[in-house]
Amino acid sequence: MAEVQDAGAPADPRLFHLVSPAAWSRAEPTAPWCPPSLASEGFVHLSFAHQLAGTLAAHFAAGGELLLLEVDPAAVAPDLRLETSRGGEPFPHLFRGLERVEVLGWWPLGCEGGCWELPRLAPRAAADAPPRRSGAPPTARGRAE
Repeated sequence: MAEVQDAGAPADPRLFHLVSPAAWSRAEPTAPWCPPSLASEGFVHLSFAHQLAGTLAAHFAAGGELLLLEVDPAAVAPDLRLETSRGGEPFPHLFRGLERVEVLGWWPLGCEGGCWELPRLAPRAAADAPPRRSGAPPTARGRAE
């Protein structure tokens, strides 16, 4: 079981969630995003920017395509906990579904030659390269709000 950490201000307060485009497109656009981990572990896995490369290597080594969603930390703060996970490091876990309006923006990610191509994430979103796409990605059932 994960150990709960003090939820003090992290060094990089930007929060991210990784999801396959296929899974996201099958989701109901008016309902919260509830990945399988919510039912099996009780939370949605999130990462800070500096944890993304390790998360991709540990859980998505097979490659493919993913969406990198940036999550609004202020909106999820009441239901967010930092818990010790991989390497003894605190990871953010959201203890409820992720509302589409809590997604600030997103990037498509691809993996070439076993290497994920992450955007250059700056401390402030305005300096990211390439810039994120605004809002939540669209779903097959309609445009997300």
